Amino acid sequence: MTNLGLESKEHLIMVGLMTGTSMDGLDISVAKVRFSEESAKAVVLAEGSVPYTDNLRESVEECLSGDGEKIAATHFTLGEFMARETERFLKEQKIEQVDAVGMHGQTVHHMSGTSSLQIGEPSFLAQLLKVPVVSDFRASDIAAGGTGAPLIPMVDCWLFQKKGGAVICLNLGGVANVTFLPPADSGEPITGFDTGPGMALMDEVMKLSTGKKFDDEGACSVQGTPDIEKVNHWLEHPFIQAPPPKSTGRDTFGLSWLNENVSLSPTESPDDLMATLSLFTARSVAVNCRQFFPIDSAQQLIISGGGVYNEAVMNDLEELFSPLTVVSSQEYGIDPFMKEALGFAMLGAANLKKIPGNLPSVTGAIRQVILGKVTV
Repeated sequence: MTNLGLESKEHLIMVGLMTGTSMDGLDISVAKVRFSEESAKAVVLAEGSVPYTDNLRESVEECLSGDGEKIAATHFTLGEFMARETERFLKEQKIEQVDAVGMHGQTVHHMSGTSSLQIGEPSFLAQLLKVPVVSDFRASDIAAGGTGAPLIPMVDCWLFQKKGGAVICLNLGGVANVTFLPPADSGEPITGFDTGPGMALMDEVMKLSTGKKFDDEGACSVQGTPDIEKVNHWLEHPFIQAPPPKSTGRDTFGLSWLNENVSLSPTESPDDLMATLSLFTARSVAVNCRQFFPIDSAQQLIISGGGVYNEAVMNDLEELFSPLTVVSSQEYGIDPFMKEALGFAMLGAANLKKIPGNLPSVTGAIRQVILGKVTV
C-alpha cells in the first residue's frame, strides 16, 4: 500500500459517505476520528444529507435490473454527484481541509457471502478533494470467507459498548440489522446480522400506493390494522428463519418480494397494508433477537436509522422488546440518520491506520481483515 503519511497521525479528519438501501440520497458526516489501543472515538464536526435528483434516483433503481451498461454509466454519474456534493457541503460548512474520505457507495447487488457490488466511482472524489478515498469495504470480508455484511457492528462496538451491561443495537435503514454488544469487560464475542426488511418495503409501498416517498412519522401505519395471518406467513421466509451469519438486501426483500406477497388493489387499505408491513418489520427483528441473542441479559435496545421516526414501528418494537428500554441513538449523541455515514468515516480511518474493520463473529470470516481499497 502507498504510504500516505496518515498512519502516524494522532487523529484523522474524515468524511464519511453513505448511500443506503432506500436509494434516496447521500448522507455526509465529517468527524475527527482517533484510535487508541483499547477504543476508538469520533467527534462529529458536521453532518447533512443531499437527496438524489429524480433522474439519478431513477438511474440507480434501474441498476437493480442487472443491466451492465446502465450500471457502468451510473457508476460514473453517481461518483461525480458524490464528489460535487461533498465539495459543496465542505465549503458550506467552512471545512477547509480533511485527511481522507470513507465512501460506501450505492449497493446495487448483494448476495450474502458470494458477491456484493457498490457503485460510485471514487476517483472523482480523490481528484476533486485531493485526498485518499477508501471504498469497496465489503470485498475483503467476502474474500476472507465472510458474508460481507453487516459491517456496522464494529462501529456499534466503538460507539456504544460499555462495561457492566449488554446492549442491542438496531439499525432500521432499508434493511434491518442488529448487533449484540456484551459488556466490554466480559470477554464475550460481539454478534450481529441482518434480520430482514427495514424500511425499504414500506417506502416502496408508500411510493406505489400514494406517490409519497415514505410514511412520514408513521402517520399511515399507526392508523391501520395489521393482518396478523399475513405477518405470520411472511415470517416463515427462509432468510428470517436462517441462523447467522447472514446478510440480505433488495435482492431478497425488494420489488420482487412485494410483487409476490402484496396486493395493491383499490380494495386494499393503504393504512392497513402499512400497519402489516410495520409489524412484519418489527417482528422479524424481535424473532431473530430472541432466537439468536441472549436477550434477557441486555439492558437497552438502541435504535438508529429512519425507522426511529416511524411511530408505528417504534410502538411495535417497544411492545415486542418489553421490558427492555428502547431508545434512539440520539440519547448517545449519535444522529439516527447519520450513524452509518459516521460509521464509514470510522471504517475508512481504520483502513488508513491499518486496523481491521470486520468481526468474524458477525460475518463468519475466517480472520479479521482491513476493509476497503484506497484511491488516490
